[in-house]
Amino acid sequence: MQEVICAGLRNGARDQKIHDALIYKRVIEVAREFQLSPGTIRAAEKRISNTSVFELSLLGGGGSPMPISKVVADSFRKAALGAYRNYHGTFRNLELPCWVITDSTQKIEVLELRKIDTGEVSI
Repeated sequence: MQEVICAGLRNGARDQKIHDALIYKRVIEVAREFQLSPGTIRAAEKRISNTSVFELSLLGGGGSPMPISKVVADSFRKAALGAYRNYHGTFRNLELPCWVITDSTQKIEVLELRKIDTGEVSI
């Protein structure tokens, strides 16, 4: 099974546990359980509720799309950048502009992600 990458979240696993706990408990109970303030619990819930799961694929070189991973992020660009950073060793060797990361509705070139990662361009 592919791992799920949390892009743009400081502590995605903890936030997901908080989200799951809030299904059955009130904020104050979850705050006591996690030893956090109620405001922190509400902020974690808001971060998780604003995210989506993107199933990313690598496309280029004339072949069929190759699955990369599932990435949880609040935007496609952050998801693609998270996958790029997680698999940096693989992506650094893809020099041609034909290589793109896609979720079948949106796409971004690997070269553009490299520029974002180095700070030449911002998200």
